Amino acid sequence: MSSASDKFQGLLRELFQFDCADLDFGIYRVMNYKRGVIETFITETLPSTVADQWRDGPLADQALAAERLQQAVKQIHDALGERAIDADGNLADIYRDTPLGRNYLRAQRTAGLSPEAIEAAIYNHLYAFFSRYY
Repeated sequence: MSSASDKFQGLLRELFQFDCADLDFGIYRVMNYKRGVIETFITETLPSTVADQWRDGPLADQALAAERLQQAVKQIHDALGERAIDADGNLADIYRDTPLGRNYLRAQRTAGLSPEAIEAAIYNHLYAFFSRYY
């Protein structure tokens, strides 16, 4: 699990006042009664919902584009060697006009951010919203 999701889950535990378990009156009684349901949501339902959006939701196209980029990188490494792509993801100039090179550049343009980076951005946006307004 990513540190962004851990950070967001910690914020939700704070918002739902998990640290006030010893209080047993008013809203604290309700929160203590529903603690198991809330904890299940925080640790299981929320991460699986984000993962489902990668598979089936609007982010599925982005995940597919990132997968195509990874496949293009593997094909280039297999056919042209490890030095064909540098550490920053730039293709060597001599390979730009090859079919594999054109495929890689096309995949690179459509891929954008990696799935991990987008997932972290989702959790960071959620964290910023909830920390600001609740």
